[in-house]
Amino acid sequence: MVGTLVGLFGGTFDPIHEGHIAAAQAAMKALELDEVIFVPAGDPYLKSVSWNVTPAAQRQEMVRLALLYESVNVFKISDAEIIRDGPSYTLDTARELGSNCENVVVILGMDAVLTIPRWHDPAAFLSECRVAAITRPGSDLSDFYSLPIDRSVGQIELVIADTPMISSTEIRRCVLEGQDVEGVCPPVEEFIRSNGLYT
Repeated sequence: MVGTLVGLFGGTFDPIHEGHIAAAQAAMKALELDEVIFVPAGDPYLKSVSWNVTPAAQRQEMVRLALLYESVNVFKISDAEIIRDGPSYTLDTARELGSNCENVVVILGMDAVLTIPRWHDPAAFLSECRVAAITRPGSDLSDFYSLPIDRSVGQIELVIADTPMISSTEIRRCVLEGQDVEGVCPPVEEFIRSNGLYT
């Protein structure tokens, strides 16, 4: 990866959906990235207390299916956080995949950005990593600008992306309630249904 600029797009991806793909495309264009690596979290320690997170191998497979379906050759997948024992720390992943963070941009949704103060060593993360936050046009950014972080150690770039109004939470709810599911590609929807996920 020497000489290239790589976006690391980490997330739970439970499940991956069109909004994730659109965010990656917007980041690629705005930040002039050479490729985007999707990094499913192995142990999303901040989220695992709020719902039963789907096993990592199944979330990774959904990402793989979505990227195959999209057929964008500069979108890759990494299992770095899945094969690593313990909680998934973005700083560790950026150091591992990005030659000590030098050639990577960590891409985060605004929901994840707002949790940075609760992350493992947020000051080191912000000082070592270039960070881009994906936000929709017209979004209220007051929570972002009032984040209790030391902005002198590192800035968070904003990338405005006209992403679909969809969320993994909404998709899981629709599956659970037997409603039509929108926002996921056909192979991912088939995987969800054939494996009885979110029911």
